[in-house]
Amino acid sequence: MRRILIVIIGLLVSVAYSSAADKSSKMKPRWMTSSLPTPKSSGYFIMSAEGSGKTLAEARQMSFYNLTEELEHERGIIVDSRISGTETEERNSGMTTSSEFTININEKGKRINVTCKVIDEYSEYKNGHYTVTRLYAVNDPAQSGPGMQNDVFKKTTSYGAAPVFYSLIPGVGQLYKGSTVKGSVILGSAVVVGAGIITAESLRASYIKKMKEYPKFHDFYNNKATTWKNVRNVALGVGAGLYVYNLIDAAVAPGRPRVIVSKGKSYNYSLVPTWDGENVALAFTLNF
Repeated sequence: MRRILIVIIGLLVSVAYSSAADKSSKMKPRWMTSSLPTPKSSGYFIMSAEGSGKTLAEARQMSFYNLTEELEHERGIIVDSRISGTETEERNSGMTTSSEFTININEKGKRINVTCKVIDEYSEYKNGHYTVTRLYAVNDPAQSGPGMQNDVFKKTTSYGAAPVFYSLIPGVGQLYKGSTVKGSVILGSAVVVGAGIITAESLRASYIKKMKEYPKFHDFYNNKATTWKNVRNVALGVGAGLYVYNLIDAAVAPGRPRVIVSKGKSYNYSLVPTWDGENVALAFTLNF
């Protein structure tokens, strides 16, 4: 049982501290491993495109180029300019929060500027090359509607309280959050510990029975029963610790990155202090 405990601890530690130096995040985003996010408003669509290059900038440029190729092949949009599209970035404390391009397209002989926004990005560096996969929101000139400007895109690794509920069965909460290896290790460890508890208790009960049936060997069977009782208790302790770790990890550990699309507010309000020279008041402004 001591060996089993050492193996379980080693696996959990190796999973928790696995290196992701050559990746932008430890786990690929959910939009890469399952389905793409769904727009909440009309007038735009969401798609992904991959690019590779010797530098990160070159890989991003190729991702944009491949995006325009997909727009032509899948959407029938004729792109007049690809790489020459302009990019603007908004930064907050030195971190890029959004990145937008302007794509020049040709629709029925008319040139139209279409806004394309980078929602999320995942990159890997391997064998001297970068591979970048970007998630784009693209305003669709063929659709009517407010477009992407009416939606809010939130990137998060949080999954709320659901993983804790699923982790009532050890490891399932981690699997739900996309931590496949960690969830499998916890689930497999719980099965092994559970089997150890059942086996130890079964052998303990068996030796107690033999102790009563063969009083002549009472001390021998009693020692055996005590040994397996200790093994059972250790296994119970390991199982309890594993279960508590499973619940805490499901609650606080980040899951696979995901993008949540929600409708933006159709109104905004503000409270502004005012002073007319004699009185102080708060002015309430509502825009909708």
